Amino acid sequence: MMESTRPAVSAGARRSPLVLAVVAALAMGTAGSARADDAADIQALKQQMAEMQRKLDAIVQRQNAPAPAPVASAAAAVPAPSSPMSAPTPPVSGTFYAGPVAVTLGGFVEMMVVNRSRNEAADWASNYNGSITFPQSPNNHLSEFHLTERQSRWQALAQGPSDPDVAAEAYLEGDFGAAPSNGNNNETASFAPRVRHFYADYQRKDQGWYLLFGQTWSLLTQNRTLIAPRTENPTITIDGQYVPGFNWTRVSQIRLVKNFGNTVAFGVSVENPAMLLTASTTAPAAYLTANSYAPFYTSAPAGSGFAPTVSITTDQLPDVIAKVAFDPGWGHYELFGMVRSFRDRNPEIKGAAASNNTTTASSGGGSVLLPLVPKVLEFTGSVLVGSGVGRYGSAQLPDATLSSDGSIAAIKGYSYLAGLIWNPAPSLRLYVYGGREHDDKTDFMVTVPAAGAVPASTYGFGYGSPLFNDANCLIEGTADGCSAHTSTITQATIGGWWKFYQGALGNMQFGLQFTNVKREIYAGVGPQVNGLAGPLVNPSTSINIGLLSFRYYPYQK
Repeated sequence: MMESTRPAVSAGARRSPLVLAVVAALAMGTAGSARADDAADIQALKQQMAEMQRKLDAIVQRQNAPAPAPVASAAAAVPAPSSPMSAPTPPVSGTFYAGPVAVTLGGFVEMMVVNRSRNEAADWASNYNGSITFPQSPNNHLSEFHLTERQSRWQALAQGPSDPDVAAEAYLEGDFGAAPSNGNNNETASFAPRVRHFYADYQRKDQGWYLLFGQTWSLLTQNRTLIAPRTENPTITIDGQYVPGFNWTRVSQIRLVKNFGNTVAFGVSVENPAMLLTASTTAPAAYLTANSYAPFYTSAPAGSGFAPTVSITTDQLPDVIAKVAFDPGWGHYELFGMVRSFRDRNPEIKGAAASNNTTTASSGGGSVLLPLVPKVLEFTGSVLVGSGVGRYGSAQLPDATLSSDGSIAAIKGYSYLAGLIWNPAPSLRLYVYGGREHDDKTDFMVTVPAAGAVPASTYGFGYGSPLFNDANCLIEGTADGCSAHTSTITQATIGGWWKFYQGALGNMQFGLQFTNVKREIYAGVGPQVNGLAGPLVNPSTSINIGLLSFRYYPYQK
């Protein structure tokens, strides 16, 4: 930490022998002058002595005064509370000055112990959808255990000089969870080096509004206080992927927020898009080629039936989100809406010439944060309903699929979350969460008439078609035959944090969490019976996850 460059003057400096000698010499000079000069000269010298004493006192006062707190603003004045134990709290230390700018450091060091009943190879952030496998996969029969420090993070907040009307600040936060080989903007910016937050905001405190630009939590994410940056309310779980039903992204955006007093805020944000698209079909390659069915779109999951063409979305417009927040005096309440635009390109759409095709998805929802027993028991809840909502959930279900003509079809769905946070003691915090995310079946069928000796055939397209093959989901070692289009992800989580050290060096915490996740899929064709396709099957699968965490927060009490 940078040391102060101000002169070191102790509180007793004005009583030191050197200071007394200077004062005595001045007094003697004054006495001599008094014998030679008139009363006006004596008075002028006294005023000079008084001015010197005032300046010396000011130096002593500045030296002994505590470092000023970061600049107050419409947003929180310190970095987001990395500690899951409390709302934003002033740092123990870590604030220094770069010229007139106050820089406040934050973050934590973590060692996490991961134990999953099925192997996800997911490190510190679980995969609640595709990596919860069926018995077809060897990973379904292997557990996962390892230690990881990659969720450790660092923070820095820079705030400009105090001004009664205007404020400016910049915030940077990063961790070590980058995926350099397949980085994308699907839910977070996972490129290396991985940046969690990097934004600046300009605030007109006199007019009650601010402009934010950069990367941070989506406006859709629940806040604790109106719509102020760094007051977001993620689940306090250990898992870096939080809980299904929690609505969030961390992507680039431009946001404008207006406060109406201390009780109402309205905000609009345009945010970096990323369509999560999955597409499957039972049609043979000859049919797809004959019908120019070769769409170009954003990345698709492995085994979907189509190879990814790009890893960055082809959407032409940002996601647009509007939110109004209320703090009436008891509780915090939010209502929000979202509009998204999806795009791909197909050589032929419904017999027309090659062109781009787009579709619009809209959704809405709300959240509440209720202090049932102030500072002891808190309830949080949220819901999001509409089309194209998969990206904004922790389970990462798809937003859209492809219809039988290659055009995009937005998938309808919903998510919800409920949680209780209990603080039985200042050093102990317990939590329980339950959440669910769901995608509706969005499937299409095409019947090809018989042609000569070739019988009529019916092909399935889209998401969740009953024509898709799920016959081999329960048979280990088979290479295909398990489309496993997820219908619902349900999770229950319980855990807690114990702050076992708190003092001049910050705080240290121990966390323990247990999670159960159930994955349900849409029914597909089952194993053959007497050479014919069997009845529909829709097996489910689940995983148990146990996590331990040791964290050290050097800048927080």
